[in-house]
Amino acid sequence: MSNERTRYDLTSADTKIIGFDYQYFYFINELLKLSYGETVGFEVKDDVHIDLPNNNLVLIQNKHTIQKNSKDKPINLTEMDDDLWKSLSNWTKVIKEGRTTSAQIEFIKKVDFIFVTNKLLDKNKPISNIKLFINKKITFTKLIAYLKELHSLTLDKDVKEHLNDVISLDTKVLSAYIKKIKFINSSDDIVDEIKQNIQGKMITLSRVNDVFNDLFSELKQDFFSEVKKGKHQIISYNEWLTKYIRIFENYRQTNLPIRYFKPIFPDDLSEQPFIKELIEIGEVEKDDFVQIVQFSEYMLTVQLNLNKWYEDGEITNIDKENFKKSAISIWRNIHRKSHRTTKSNMSLNNVNSINCLDDIRDKNLKMITTEIGVDLSNGEFYLLSNEGAIGWKLEWEAKY
Repeated sequence: MSNERTRYDLTSADTKIIGFDYQYFYFINELLKLSYGETVGFEVKDDVHIDLPNNNLVLIQNKHTIQKNSKDKPINLTEMDDDLWKSLSNWTKVIKEGRTTSAQIEFIKKVDFIFVTNKLLDKNKPISNIKLFINKKITFTKLIAYLKELHSLTLDKDVKEHLNDVISLDTKVLSAYIKKIKFINSSDDIVDEIKQNIQGKMITLSRVNDVFNDLFSELKQDFFSEVKKGKHQIISYNEWLTKYIRIFENYRQTNLPIRYFKPIFPDDLSEQPFIKELIEIGEVEKDDFVQIVQFSEYMLTVQLNLNKWYEDGEITNIDKENFKKSAISIWRNIHRKSHRTTKSNMSLNNVNSINCLDDIRDKNLKMITTEIGVDLSNGEFYLLSNEGAIGWKLEWEAKY
């Protein structure tokens, strides 16, 4: 029974399917990171390739395994791993491709060769030696001697042939080529990484799975359509924006426009209540005009945005009130925590007040679903302080 199970495992198509799917997920993840002028292709120039706007090229070989070690981690990439040497061999063929030696070197200058695998790389001696050479820790002669030794030791005909392709390159070409190879340990959690990148496109967490499913479906349908036509799936930045942006917009909740005004400042900035308290606790000096202007600008800008959103019908009075209550609740908790030691030691009042202020400044408030950013969030707390709704000292209410 065990022999039969092993035979089924060896002949199963599952491992091939998951390897192909992993490559496609990697392709999708690169699409989510696409920048202006770039183009990403799947199974065209390599497993995945990226054409850069400066005419440079990134070639990516993606190798995945479902085999686990005793610690339930992916197995190590071994010294004679066929995935490694086949990838390096394939790139040597790309480099040659009818080019003269000098043309090969010029080609290499414009290409990055990236080997991506979920197999563990830490104990792989070939990769370690390549990195030592790149970092000038060993000579090129020593590296070549090591590769030739591997070639003589291996009994695997395929690996021997792949190694031969590598070491038979012209020495100058091989040296330049090796310096352009990068090795990346990929995670088995590629789907989670994709979802994190989707969320980074201003998609709320509750909608991430919806976007992922729609995006995967749309891309797969396009892939099938292109293959039927005898074409490849190659997506430019402009096509990515025009063809697939709708998927994101369908699930992206409308964000409020944050505007940056040129506010009209009061005549005596240092007489503002919130500035008076900041001066008293030692956060700002009375003659520090630049800092006082900045704090005042944050406060006035958030006030102008709130008024504009309300005037334009984008928020209601209830929204404004809930926003204010939320900010006060955040302040109340931090103020209480900051001043636990103040009552028994009033000499700590100013220190604890500044600690309270520092913690508040890290908060990023939301108006409905729109994060307004740290600067405007600070401005809202300054506004509440100026209105006498919150303060920093223990006895702020009696004083301000």
